[in-house]
Amino acid sequence: MKENSVFDSIVIGGGPAGAQCTLWMTKLGLNCRLIEQDKIGGLQNRSPYTNSWLSAVQATTRAQDVARNIAANLKDQGCEILFDRCNSVTVDPDSGDFLVATEQKNFRTRTCVIATGTREVTGGFVRSDTTRIGLVDVASGHYQGKRVAILGGGDAACEAHATVTEMGAAEIGVFARTVRARPQLWAEIPQTQRFATNYTVTDGKVRPTNAPEFEFDVLVVCYGWQPVVPENITAERDALGHFITDEHMETSVRNLFAIGDVNTGPVPCVATALADGVYAAKAIEKRLSGNS
Repeated sequence: MKENSVFDSIVIGGGPAGAQCTLWMTKLGLNCRLIEQDKIGGLQNRSPYTNSWLSAVQATTRAQDVARNIAANLKDQGCEILFDRCNSVTVDPDSGDFLVATEQKNFRTRTCVIATGTREVTGGFVRSDTTRIGLVDVASGHYQGKRVAILGGGDAACEAHATVTEMGAAEIGVFARTVRARPQLWAEIPQTQRFATNYTVTDGKVRPTNAPEFEFDVLVVCYGWQPVVPENITAERDALGHFITDEHMETSVRNLFAIGDVNTGPVPCVATALADGVYAAKAIEKRLSGNS
């Protein structure tokens, strides 16, 4: 296809959601292209964990193998992929088409799908050998005989506690300004190692409001995730920045769709991301065929 022609759809982001949407639109006969700045498979590429929660793969299947399978599947089925960074998405006021600008090229498309996912909230901390950001980062750390402080009150902080315990941490403290974790997970942490209180972190120490200070060798930050959004998109979002969509994954901007972790879906995971991709692909096919 000529680069100056109009695409049926451009999908931005090649994680499970964007890949699934691209695959379905390709198989439905739509003229679409996937733009991904790194590797197909999204966060699955970084995760050291298995996908035991997915019924479609063996419980021992590593996330990185899932990512490789997604990439190979798209290639084998003829999906068009451009490895590039998306800089902005704007709307042509005359035609209503979307103008997608990347580092290399500019594209015009009738519909656009945002599947850019999320990244870890850092809280101002910088990733290093002694500062691990997010649960994905935890498994590659070294904790044998170390004093480990974990910041965060969600499920990830509890899972990080289990991981560093198994990896031989000498002392552990989990500090949560707000406890959001499932009660059974929070309860699995010994009472002497969990603190629900305000705190500050300075000079290698966590200073809780209602507990003794905790000196650490390794800091683990589990503050959750924030959506990654290309510039100039005006669609309605929630207080955390996730796109608000309808049941077809369409945002408040007509013909602009948001799928996967970047939208307000209640259970962000690989399974729901795949479903989002299917919903959006079918909605786009219906829209472009004149049936909606």
